[in-house]
Amino acid sequence: MKVLDILKDLVYPEKPVCLACGRRHDHSEIEGICERCLARFSFITDACPVCGREVVPAALIEGQPCPECQEERPPYNFARSVFTYSGYAREVLLEYKYGHRPDLAEPFSQMLFLYYDEYFKDQDIDYLIPVPMHGDRKTYRGYNQAARLAQELSKKINIEYRDVLLRVKNSLPLYTLTKKARKLELEGAFELKDDVNPSIFKDKNILIIDDIITTGTTSSEISHFVLKELGAVGVYVLTTASVPVKTD
Repeated sequence: MKVLDILKDLVYPEKPVCLACGRRHDHSEIEGICERCLARFSFITDACPVCGREVVPAALIEGQPCPECQEERPPYNFARSVFTYSGYAREVLLEYKYGHRPDLAEPFSQMLFLYYDEYFKDQDIDYLIPVPMHGDRKTYRGYNQAARLAQELSKKINIEYRDVLLRVKNSLPLYTLTKKARKLELEGAFELKDDVNPSIFKDKNILIIDDIITTGTTSSEISHFVLKELGAVGVYVLTTASVPVKTD
């Protein structure tokens, strides 16, 4: 490279490319996604204090669980999601999940960090664990998107990442099933890896990381397993997105 080109890059550095839209952009609060794209995300600030999902139409009494959590409270302590799984944000997340875009794990993990700092930093979390993916699906997709998120977040908050669970049942796509059918489909779906001592979870606080909460069935099944079978004292859930609770 010529000296003139080097000086030009120092004085006028090339703008970064947004991983969502592909445009070059100026500074953004989330490195890797431009402000224009972030403005199209519906970030969750007021949601059910238990499952962390928005209620549509808004009918929450401040501090009260949503109707679904009142009917059946999940076994985890509480969950939080960064944005609503809809519109443009849904498109970008699906690109990360199915489009072989592991590079999007970095900006999404930055978002998770902000919500971790707001809601979980005082919960004495001992380990981060991702929702496991069945081996057949991981081979097809190339990576576990939840694991990538957990790994990147672990670096940012300096809490140990533990990939310790197996998904031993290749269940049907859960979005096609009712909540009751999801529960039946996920019974016995998760196990501890053979080389992991179950005592590592005893009296520990665990943060489960996933990409999407739809009804919370998967997180509930894992939480129940970790709490009841492995002796954890607390289980929390943090995801990039969640599907709203509909009250009408």
